[in-house]
Amino acid sequence: MSLGWQFLLVGLGTYLIRVSAIALVGQGVTIPAKVERTLRLIAPAVLAAIVANSLVLDHGGLNTRVSWYVGTLVAVFLTWRTRSAAWAMIVAIVTVWAMQMAGSR
Repeated sequence: MSLGWQFLLVGLGTYLIRVSAIALVGQGVTIPAKVERTLRLIAPAVLAAIVANSLVLDHGGLNTRVSWYVGTLVAVFLTWRTRSAAWAMIVAIVTVWAMQMAGSR
């Protein structure tokens, strides 16, 4: 199966899972508060896992890109201070890009 079909099927599956949850809530099914709090933490946990994996591993070896570590620290600091993940990611990306353009690895 080609990579394009795999992306399409995974996207369709993700969409159907989300629509089914919306349909259940629309029919009057209530979600317990504990489950709702847990569901809100899934997206940040997945993002953190992806970032942590990219920071540590690089094609089977240890990642030595200093700009990535600095960008991560900038993102963590801005998220903590502003509570805005969007601004933190934008500024972190610009930081990494600027460091790489300046010759940092």
